Amino acid sequence: MGKIRKVLILLPDWSYQTLFRPLLFLLPAERARSLTLTAIGTLTKLPGGSSIIELMGHMHPPATLSKTVGALTFPAPVGLGAGLDPAGTALGALSRFGFGYIELGPVTLAPLADSGQTARDVGACALTYRTPLENPGIEAVESCLRQSTSTPPAIPLGARLGFRPGATSEEATAEREQLMSRLQPYCSFFSLDCRAMEGDKPWSDAEWQHHLACLRQATELPVLLALPPDLEEKEWLRLLHLARQTKLNGVIVCGGVRGVQQRERDAENVHTAAYVTGEPSHAASLQAVSRTRAVWPECLLIGSGGILEPADALAFFDAGADFVQLHSGLVYSGPGLPKRINEAILQCGFGACDSLDYPLSDMDKDKEAAAVSETTTTAKKPPERSALWLPSWLWGLLLGIGMIIGGALAWLVAVASVILPYDERFLQMSAEQLSLISPQLLSFMAHDRISLAGTMISIGIMYAQLSYHGLRNDIHWTRAVLLASGAVGFSSFFLFIGYGYFDYMHAILALLLLPMFLLALRTRAKRHMPALPPDIHNDRTWKMALWGQLLFVIIGFSLTGAGLIISLIGITGVFVPSDLVFLCVSAEMLNAFNGKLIPLIAHDRAGFGGALVSDGLAVLLISLWGFRRGEAWVWWTLFLAGIPGFAAGIGIHFAVGYVDFWHLFPAYVAVFLFLAGLLLAKPYLCQIPATPPA
Repeated sequence: MGKIRKVLILLPDWSYQTLFRPLLFLLPAERARSLTLTAIGTLTKLPGGSSIIELMGHMHPPATLSKTVGALTFPAPVGLGAGLDPAGTALGALSRFGFGYIELGPVTLAPLADSGQTARDVGACALTYRTPLENPGIEAVESCLRQSTSTPPAIPLGARLGFRPGATSEEATAEREQLMSRLQPYCSFFSLDCRAMEGDKPWSDAEWQHHLACLRQATELPVLLALPPDLEEKEWLRLLHLARQTKLNGVIVCGGVRGVQQRERDAENVHTAAYVTGEPSHAASLQAVSRTRAVWPECLLIGSGGILEPADALAFFDAGADFVQLHSGLVYSGPGLPKRINEAILQCGFGACDSLDYPLSDMDKDKEAAAVSETTTTAKKPPERSALWLPSWLWGLLLGIGMIIGGALAWLVAVASVILPYDERFLQMSAEQLSLISPQLLSFMAHDRISLAGTMISIGIMYAQLSYHGLRNDIHWTRAVLLASGAVGFSSFFLFIGYGYFDYMHAILALLLLPMFLLALRTRAKRHMPALPPDIHNDRTWKMALWGQLLFVIIGFSLTGAGLIISLIGITGVFVPSDLVFLCVSAEMLNAFNGKLIPLIAHDRAGFGGALVSDGLAVLLISLWGFRRGEAWVWWTLFLAGIPGFAAGIGIHFAVGYVDFWHLFPAYVAVFLFLAGLLLAKPYLCQIPATPPA
């Protein structure tokens, strides 16, 4: 849609709404559009770029939402409308936002320049643009499609076909036939833009019938008629009758509306007109969908216009749409909107349980029945899996409890004696002798070990919560969190072996917990999300929660980064300058007193760093994937896990007198972010959304 594809960004709503949308709205439309499409298009071409998009948003739609229309299977009933990326330069990124299809174009044989400046009306959540819409021409589109290797084949592509302004009906027919022939190898359906003839003399019924009949014969792919929602009812019904008579497959309601004054001004400008999309077009679009469904019950019907939140999309399904198509919603609500709509559809059953009159396969009906069963059976537990006596989630719960107990024991040891007998045997020195090297040495070692103990308890709390609330309910993202965090945590055991020190307590704990970890992961979780009432509004609590989510994502990244740095220090230099100031001794002197002392301290540091990476990954992935309205356990998980982590990490420094301000400054910032994030996210996570009326 002209230049308004400008503000789409690859990151999810917690970064778009809070950071990127305000910045992008400061830029001119052309500049913001170029930056955005170039950035997301480049990212998917880089190694791992597509995985980054999936990691950040986890937006792939659940399989139960897929729909089969004729020979086509759509992964979700939410599509991306034409105009946002007319040349297809960012298909690889856009196809990973949770869409069921993407519509290219509008496409014409020759390039079309912009017809005028696109304007935003932020207060009205509206966009104003002029037709004909800018497009680079068929050569550029074909070139881009040939070069694109990132678009998953499961995402059908459509093309909105235009024609040269001022063309006769015969010329328009010939141009669209050429476009169909050239795009057919790449596309799964076509739509015919009725605004392409803006300013021309209206076509007669005979001209329309010949035009549509020729295009119907030109391809076996589905062909839809794209109609603006403010078209006069008489003209709308005429075109519907002709489309039905020529055996087109359906209708797309799209394109925005014009006010009375705008129509009068447009009458003076041949071949161009100004349309307003967004919230001002919503009511007219809903009415057009209802009218079309009443007149043509069996058509494939796609609704679009002012879909800014999931409630708007559900209204289109209620009005009779088979699919909804997004446009201005991505500008104002963010790239997370298709995911939120998919989840609302899954919870309400609109897109999954309603049968399509335009032929629906038996397989698709089975999928829809499964979706209804999943979303309505709130009290039904997933079937128990027989393996080694206990279900997977219980092994995960035992893993979490074991981590908590292990962390508590390590804390008690660090408080009581700091070092264990096998530490003394390794050093061939007693605790009293170590104190003679430096009065602060045992306190320094205690500070590392208690920090590790607090981190272990924090991890254990998250694992127990993920298992009880996630794996027990077969929620797939909780298993992914457990897998990623646990794999790093258990692998960190090997960081300190290179120093020749073997920690028996650590080894025994790892041997006890590793089988629990593996057994907790032995079966795949299949459910996309729990059965909660749908989250359908962009209200104040949602916007506050995005800030809270952003803060927890920052905490997760920071903990992961800090853990990597501490692990690196542990296996290289071991100390930072403030450590040596606190110890009042140099590393060389420590090594001179006992050549095994630094390897022992390095073991503590490397182990703590590895645990912190594991902890940070769990916080990060829970924050990225687990924020949904009503998921109170996610809030309590982050809250409870933060208490032992921060209490140990900061409290031990004051207990031993290691209170260097800049050494503790990152921890102070993390505590502030933690408390602010909890405060901002609580109303959203701990609020059960109201169930929409049936």
